[in-house]
Amino acid sequence: MVFKGELHKVKLINFSVDIEEVKDLIPNGIEVFQENGKAIISMVDVHLKKMRSSWIPLLKFSYRHVGLRLLINDKSINGNVEPKGVFFLKSFSEHLPLNWAGNLIGNYNLTFGKIKECLDAVSLKSKNKFINYALDPYELIDKNTDLFNKIKRIDRAYSKENGNIYVTQIVRKEWPIEPIKCYHFATNFFKTAHLIGAFQVKKPIIYQWENAKLI
Repeated sequence: MVFKGELHKVKLINFSVDIEEVKDLIPNGIEVFQENGKAIISMVDVHLKKMRSSWIPLLKFSYRHVGLRLLINDKSINGNVEPKGVFFLKSFSEHLPLNWAGNLIGNYNLTFGKIKECLDAVSLKSKNKFINYALDPYELIDKNTDLFNKIKRIDRAYSKENGNIYVTQIVRKEWPIEPIKCYHFATNFFKTAHLIGAFQVKKPIIYQWENAKLI
């Protein structure tokens, strides 16, 4: 089904990990994007609002979503010279019914995660795993052009089911990400995690999550 809604308070916390830590977490047929033996995970922290499906458009819901998205090399699939896709390693929300329903209709690995926020500091905890980050919206930083381009061009997510690979297109008219200072980052999800940069989107974004298509 197709989903429509609004993205609010988007934060993108990007970090590298050793390939060895993620190579067994993705299915065969999906290739990890790598640089110098490192993979890149772009964690999205977003408030989804006015979400509705094509099946029941009058039923709307909102929730906060945190997703660990692994950049993949899909150049041969998307027909472009640059990778534009991600694979969801794990996603989190505090709403158990939404997690259950989301896992029924998609393979984006939703699970329960407790999310706490104090000013510009955020903490996610899921069982014995955690991710903490803190931002400084007042410090001006130079744009990391290379990382900026990698993250800005993401517009599709891949999954695998019953031996088949599917892609879901993310449709949005604009994606005005801006660099933001991340002065604290810590996680025990990955032993080799190393912060490489953060971005934010200051304005609400109307977007559409298309129906998954078989590759």
